[in-house]
Amino acid sequence: MVGAISMSCAISVKAFDGRQVLLLDQDWLHIRFRHPEVGFETELLSRALIQPDEAYRNGRGGVHALMRIDESHFLVVIYEPTDNEGLVRTAYLTNVSRKERRYRQLLCLKRS
Repeated sequence: MVGAISMSCAISVKAFDGRQVLLLDQDWLHIRFRHPEVGFETELLSRALIQPDEAYRNGRGGVHALMRIDESHFLVVIYEPTDNEGLVRTAYLTNVSRKERRYRQLLCLKRS
């Protein structure tokens, strides 16, 4: 018999689209170490998921929630949705010009 793997959750919030979105500890570690510009607090990620300034769907169904950080930067939080839930896969900062290039062809779910 295979034992269940215990996965703890760093955050769980109801996102702008009504899904309960989880950030598992293993994905939070990925974000903290691969994208240290995001910082070490989950509060900004929660805010981006709950009330993004913009949101897009990529070709594989992933949702990109974007929140403006300052005049020239956005926080991007990407999660994979299921029926009523979602799992955060990554988060990073991007600048306005890179955001405009990346998101011009994706389906817009919410615009500021």
